[in-house]
Amino acid sequence: MGLPNKMGDNDQQAATQAVGGLAPWCMAKVKHGKECRDEMYEARWKEYTRLWRGFWASNDANADSERSRIITPALQQAVEMTVSEMEEAVFNKQAWFDISDDYADEERDDVIVSRDLLLQDFDKDHVPDAISKTFLLGAIYGTGIAKIIVGSKEEHFISQHGVEQRSRVAVSLEAVRCDEFVIDPSALSIEEALFVAHQVYKPLQYVKSKQRSGQFKNNYVGPYTGNKADTYGTSKFDSAQAQDGGVLITEYHGLVPAHYIDGVEGEGQGMVEAIVTIANEGILLKVVKNPFLMKDRSFIAYQHDTVPGEFWGRGVCEKGYNPQKALDAEVRARIDALALMSAPMMGADITKLPRNADMRVRPGKTVFTRGRPSETFEPLSFGNPAILAHTFNQSGDLERMVQVGTGAMDSASPMSTNRRNETTGGMSMMQASFIKRSKRTMQNVERQFLDPLIKKAIWRYVQFDGQRYPQDLEFSVNATMGIMAKEVENQQLTQMMGYVPPESPAHSILLKAIFDNTASAGKKELSQAIQAQMQGPSPEEQQMQQMQQQMQMQAAKLELLAKELENQKVEAEIAEIRAKTLHTEIKADLEDDKVEIAAANTAIGAENARIKREGNISKEQVEREKARAKGSQQAG
Repeated sequence: MGLPNKMGDNDQQAATQAVGGLAPWCMAKVKHGKECRDEMYEARWKEYTRLWRGFWASNDANADSERSRIITPALQQAVEMTVSEMEEAVFNKQAWFDISDDYADEERDDVIVSRDLLLQDFDKDHVPDAISKTFLLGAIYGTGIAKIIVGSKEEHFISQHGVEQRSRVAVSLEAVRCDEFVIDPSALSIEEALFVAHQVYKPLQYVKSKQRSGQFKNNYVGPYTGNKADTYGTSKFDSAQAQDGGVLITEYHGLVPAHYIDGVEGEGQGMVEAIVTIANEGILLKVVKNPFLMKDRSFIAYQHDTVPGEFWGRGVCEKGYNPQKALDAEVRARIDALALMSAPMMGADITKLPRNADMRVRPGKTVFTRGRPSETFEPLSFGNPAILAHTFNQSGDLERMVQVGTGAMDSASPMSTNRRNETTGGMSMMQASFIKRSKRTMQNVERQFLDPLIKKAIWRYVQFDGQRYPQDLEFSVNATMGIMAKEVENQQLTQMMGYVPPESPAHSILLKAIFDNTASAGKKELSQAIQAQMQGPSPEEQQMQQMQQQMQMQAAKLELLAKELENQKVEAEIAEIRAKTLHTEIKADLEDDKVEIAAANTAIGAENARIKREGNISKEQVEREKARAKGSQQAG
């Protein structure tokens, strides 16, 4: 399990006393379940493994006379293409699952935090890789099974003080082979079964290290001495004779009688959900009451193709088994026939051959006979090789039957030559086509595998790392099918937004619905932004906005006043310039007037002088006339 040892000293002592009862009680259930499983599926699973890997066994021959051992790759291609399409459908986005909070919860951002943390932790613990392995096992054997493991991991990181080490809680995933998993024969699901068990061979050193750390009881454990079947189903060997030092570990998850576990109060003679670890089918290493918060089991399983009324499903190998066997028989028969037709064979009269004659045919060989060679030898022919060319058409039809039975992509259009996968639209078309073709499989993957995996992982992180994960246990998971449905809904909502004006309240509602449906890594920020836009500012924000508006208005007034003062200053400067210009012009005019006045005064002075002169002349004339007249009077 990788969990800390939950047993105290009293529990360890009680488990020691219960060795004689608990381990045999659990192993009796496990052995019966294993026998029922192997009776139905052991031979099939081994043959599916050989067909997938291309390993031939003597019981795979279609006839005693069959000499060829070829296994055509049609079924291998179907398995690999199906698994690759499943991986692409699940992991085609960075956020390959989404979590939605329940409607009664007002704090809906905590599940987004859980999703982002879980994506980060899954990437650290290589959970997507384990999911891909589970898909592969489900395609081969019909049932994909995985075990959730809780433990602590040491991480190294570089800081200013150098390389430091810290411990963290890790929830990892382990893909489980069907031939290593045992379930209650009468159960149809892991939850309703009396028990489930995982049987796997571990190195002896693994057990010793667990014993030294106190996680396992310090009982003597040696190599497993029973018969261990190899993974190909071709033979069996004694693991002790092979000296591999392996230990058969049986991890029992299920109900056990309460009296086998000390410290369980109030249970009486009832059954208790527990985890029991047994070595070599008889040595009790550990027993602990189910330590998980939700009391759920650590195994999850899905059926690749649903088989009603059974736990074990139907995989790609089972669906393509019959056409694959027919194709192998056709190709092997053709190869055997070609060997008969192409290799030279001779019929000879033994009475005319020398003793111990070498009948092997090779170029340049000389053959001695008693009599004419033409009467001693006769070539043997088993048909015309050209006739076998028609079998290629039959092989193609059988390959098509494998594709029809399995639903895998046509091998005649490989992805390397099909350019649809080079564009976003082409990839979406291919994914949509696969999901439509394998809708039941993908629904089983989501409902039976991905949803329980994510829920159980979050429950364990909440229990063992509650400070890092929000304490919210009410949520729903949207994986492959849910994300695809949300994308279709978002396309419809986007089309509806084209008919709604942006100023309408419905526009914001549609925009929020699109953001809520997205599985983007920035979903939290997008939702917060649109929610803030729809709700408007808070009273504090409104007060701040009012203060900011008043400050902006005051600043605008001051800026306007400054502009007015600046304008007035400019106008005053303009008036001053105009006044100076006018003064200059007036001064220039005055100078001109002075000149003119001076000229006029000069002219007036000249005129006055002339007039004065003329006046003086006239006065002198008057005096002379007066004198003349007086003289005349005196003379008279």
